[in-house]
Amino acid sequence: MDYLNLLLSCYSTSTSTDSSSSSSGSSWWVIVLYVVVFGAFIYFIMIRPQRRQKKMQDETMSTLEPGDSVLTTSGFYGTIVAINGDTVIVEFGNNKNCRIPMSKQAISQVEKANAGSSAGASVSSSSSSSEPKKKFLGRKKADQEEAQAQAEAEEAKKEAAEAEAETVDTAEENTEEK
Repeated sequence: MDYLNLLLSCYSTSTSTDSSSSSSGSSWWVIVLYVVVFGAFIYFIMIRPQRRQKKMQDETMSTLEPGDSVLTTSGFYGTIVAINGDTVIVEFGNNKNCRIPMSKQAISQVEKANAGSSAGASVSSSSSSSEPKKKFLGRKKADQEEAQAQAEAEEAKKEAAEAEAETVDTAEENTEEK
């Protein structure tokens, strides 16, 4: 801040010979500069990211479909049953009678119903979680867990094939000995 004042005071003293008018002129420019810098700071740190987040939220809410799993702002996991304008009917838990209408704005995260069907048949049912909590862990962590589950499934297949080959070899040796 002192460097800015020094720079502005040097500029104003070199262009004007009257010292009283230069100090009032430099303080005016400093105030304008501070307001502009502060305004830019507020825009880039607060307003712009908030607009981007609002745009993403609106896009997500426009693609809601019945069957999607959702996490509400109050922390409840549920499945969308019906959509009526800005109101959605969400089914909570295993009880099919627990259906609550709520505003779309009360939904914080959405997991599409058809997103889990592309995981592949080689993944065991324990890794393709039916629990809604695991759906909202985050993409990176979920992808890592899926890759690990696939690697474990492939390793289990290899071990099963090796064990089968060993039993076939031992069966052939037993028949040769007889």
